[in-house]
Amino acid sequence: MSPGANRGIGFELASRFLERGYNVLGTYRPQTKDDKSVKQASQGVRTFEVDVVDERSIRQAAEDFGEGPLDLLVNVAGVYHLWDDKRFTDQSAEDLMNHFQVNVVGPFLASKAFLPALERAELPKIINVSSDMASIADNVGGNACYRISKAGVNQLTKTMAVDLTQANSKVLALAVHPGYVPTKMTGFYGEDEMETCMDSFVAVIERFGTADGDNLQHGGYYRWNGEKMEY
Repeated sequence: MSPGANRGIGFELASRFLERGYNVLGTYRPQTKDDKSVKQASQGVRTFEVDVVDERSIRQAAEDFGEGPLDLLVNVAGVYHLWDDKRFTDQSAEDLMNHFQVNVVGPFLASKAFLPALERAELPKIINVSSDMASIADNVGGNACYRISKAGVNQLTKTMAVDLTQANSKVLALAVHPGYVPTKMTGFYGEDEMETCMDSFVAVIERFGTADGDNLQHGGYYRWNGEKMEY
């Protein structure tokens, strides 16, 4: 299940898992239901209309999913504005709340809603798409709203991992920076190559929780190639 699968990183991940023989499900925002990207994403993918800032919409998607097991939930839907590089003094409380609602509250609600389905799988995983901008240690200024919200994604991931472990749950959680790849959200500019990053990202997801992925810590923060990142 990939919330935000009709374009960008979500579409790339969904396509790769589909090629690997997975039964892929994805979501798209109500505002994009007439976009050609939704029709493109639905080729071989079961799609759901979901508003990630509406809890009722997320709960309905989980209900529509049914009683089967869910092996993987990738929380990839997010918001980033090209004007984010302004100083924090030039941004508003509304700007920050909008980023937080989509980038943090959305994955929080989706993880809760789909947790029962994940619990029914043999090796269930939650992958939260983070960013290198979430790193406090590597902060070079600017992009306050995006940085703060993605740091929240990392904290959410770690907290989920601790809580799930204490509850004796087999569900694993990981925060991953997918690379600075060209997507519509970035104005189709990116310093990293999409094919390389996405192929490696999928490999990290598949290794996580297996003997081959013993370097990937439950609740950890990693780059698309499996390199551990500093919080």
